[in-house]
Amino acid sequence: MSLRPLAAACLACATLAGCDPTGDDVVGPEGGVVVSRDGRLTLDIPAGALDEPVEILIEEAERLPDSALGPAYAVLPAGTVFNAPVHVIYDYDAAGMDVSPDDITLVVEHTDDWRELADRHVFASERIIAASALYLSTFCVIEEG
Repeated sequence: MSLRPLAAACLACATLAGCDPTGDDVVGPEGGVVVSRDGRLTLDIPAGALDEPVEILIEEAERLPDSALGPAYAVLPAGTVFNAPVHVIYDYDAAGMDVSPDDITLVVEHTDDWRELADRHVFASERIIAASALYLSTFCVIEEG
């Protein structure tokens, strides 16, 4: 599935009445979607990315990178490695960020620093940014400088 329809579907799920994102879920080999409690961060895990069920929890992180534009989210259990890339989708409109889409990027915490996720895609009309990750960590949107 391409990122644009996936991002739109995840955003719709997080905002539809009756959708109750809990920020945690058990995802198995069949894949699944986990949405933060506030609906800002979505993790879409494709089928085959996990060999066995894993309880995934998304919580707001205390540590922020320099130039953070909104909250950072720790996705636990940190360090969980996937067999295939998962989509990390951040709704920067929900954070009330008034920034040009050309000036933002999605970063992941790695040991003692933050690294840019290389394949970022910004969907300006939906005000979301998405990228792929191969492991669970903490994710945040920053202003590039």
